[in-house]
Amino acid sequence: MATIPARVKGIDHVVLRVTDIDRTIAFYQDILGLPLERIFDRIGLYQFRAGSSLIDVQPLKEGDTLAPPAERGVEHVCLNIEGDLDEVLAALAAQGITPSFGPLEVYGAHGFGTSFYLRDPDGYEIELKVGYARNPVRMP
Repeated sequence: MATIPARVKGIDHVVLRVTDIDRTIAFYQDILGLPLERIFDRIGLYQFRAGSSLIDVQPLKEGDTLAPPAERGVEHVCLNIEGDLDEVLAALAAQGITPSFGPLEVYGAHGFGTSFYLRDPDGYEIELKVGYARNPVRMP
């Protein structure tokens, strides 16, 4: 099979289905600090700016239900962040938000860094990753 005659430059956006748009806006805008850039009323789509990408959220249609997190097909979404990891964790803790996993050293698109995971109001796991390793990374 031949590849397409184009080069993929990155991920433009992801779309997450959500149960409560006000609660979702409060999380992505007020807690994570992502600007709400556009709202498409006709289709009920809200777009949050995440660096050079977007996170789109769309409320469920009346009568629809959201599958449990393990059945959605999305394991997690990782956001690169700049800042002091301990200060970020302390700010989240002050709002009653604790990581579901981490911090730990991981490897991603921009190399090694330190990540932790938290859940949004609908249970989507969001990884926040700083671009530095908090602990030395050992390679076998």
